[in-house]
Amino acid sequence: MKNDVKATPFTAQSDLALEKISLREKIQFVMVHIGVSPILLVVSTFLMIFYTDVVGLNPAAVGTLFLIARIMDGVSDPLMGYVLDHMPRLRMGKFRYLLIIGVLVCCLNFLVLWFGPVWATTGKLAIAYVSYLLLGFTYDIMDISKNSLLPTMTSNLKERNKLGALMAFGGLFGAMGVSIAVPLILAAGNSSLQSYFTVILLSVGFVMVLSITGVMGVKERVRPIQENVKYSFKGYLKILTQRPVYILLIFNILFATGQYLVGAIGAYYFTYVINDLKILGTVSLVQLVGILPGIFLASTIFKWLGKKRAVVICILILIVFTLIRLLDPTSIPLIFLSTFVLGFVLGLYMTGVNIMQADNIDYTEYRMHIRSEAAQSSATSFVSKVGSGLAGALPGFALAIAGYIPGGHQQPASVTTAIIIMAIVVPVVFYAASTMVIGFGYKLDKKTLEEVEASLSGQRTAKQVAKD
Repeated sequence: MKNDVKATPFTAQSDLALEKISLREKIQFVMVHIGVSPILLVVSTFLMIFYTDVVGLNPAAVGTLFLIARIMDGVSDPLMGYVLDHMPRLRMGKFRYLLIIGVLVCCLNFLVLWFGPVWATTGKLAIAYVSYLLLGFTYDIMDISKNSLLPTMTSNLKERNKLGALMAFGGLFGAMGVSIAVPLILAAGNSSLQSYFTVILLSVGFVMVLSITGVMGVKERVRPIQENVKYSFKGYLKILTQRPVYILLIFNILFATGQYLVGAIGAYYFTYVINDLKILGTVSLVQLVGILPGIFLASTIFKWLGKKRAVVICILILIVFTLIRLLDPTSIPLIFLSTFVLGFVLGLYMTGVNIMQADNIDYTEYRMHIRSEAAQSSATSFVSKVGSGLAGALPGFALAIAGYIPGGHQQPASVTTAIIIMAIVVPVVFYAASTMVIGFGYKLDKKTLEEVEASLSGQRTAKQVAKD
């Protein structure tokens, strides 16, 4: 490892790093995660139907775009994680100023992604390709920086667990707010071009105001003793091949694909199966009602069952309550029931994953003597976007094969069947696979974590004493 790491970045253990986070700072931390959330959700849920029904692009071509973009993420995410970890630390820290830069460039790219293909007289598909592929890079700057804040704010385990729950709450609350508001705006405007423009402009304003205002009130307390930490790209790959790290990433990509697939096909489902897009907003509200107890009961459930066991049990319950929708795919009560369960599991999942990723960062430092916030956050961003891309590509291919008519008020029965399968059956397959991976593959238990924290605490204290 000597050839890969030019400095040993043990985190300084100090009163500053252990201090209690104020309520005001926690609120602004939540604001950051609420503010960032609309970009990926609006893209994954509504971009495809916008491109097919408003712009008039072929669904198979759009599905191919989503798939290619996710392959490109295999380059953009590791590259951006490596670059951000090697950016200089300024007076306001490292990730706060990077997040502000990311918000600005990502919002600009987001506008081109929607407005470009509409305003262009020719080359609509080319503009869609370029702007969507660039989104992978611009979104990374914002998302990786946002995900790197938590482990830099505190080394206090109790405070970190609270921030993990708040991080999940902020992201999902923002996402659910968008999920409720956007269908209502689109339905009120009959999914017209003007209604989409309203959604996009409001989203950009929301992201910029909340994210930048929030991040200005957050502090980065945990700093490496040796400021100029450098690791090679080979060292970065070794970080990602630590067992807890890659198992958590595989779990995330599988579960996220199932989750995003429900959202990606949702507009089609409520337009052509339920025949009422407005209900999608109510469904999103039901999901939010489920998310809240999932987040706030997560710490109690994790303490009772353990993080891994709790996640496995809840996903198995989710599978059962999703499959019962096949009894009557048009039943609103069954949709509400399965959506509530999905919301509860999402609240538990997001809280658990945030904490488990922080655990993995400590484990990696214990094993390799490397602090790798951006490296692991970039990998998480990568798998999230891969899940989003797969979820966008699969419906596109399925609809094209089934004979989907872009913008048609009536669709063939084969299309309705394809939509139902993509909304219910395929997500369950991904949920089941994710359960197998985390259940049998993740071995970082409470005893191991206690050993890791005890070792790191001793090393950090020794470093601080030597410094004093």
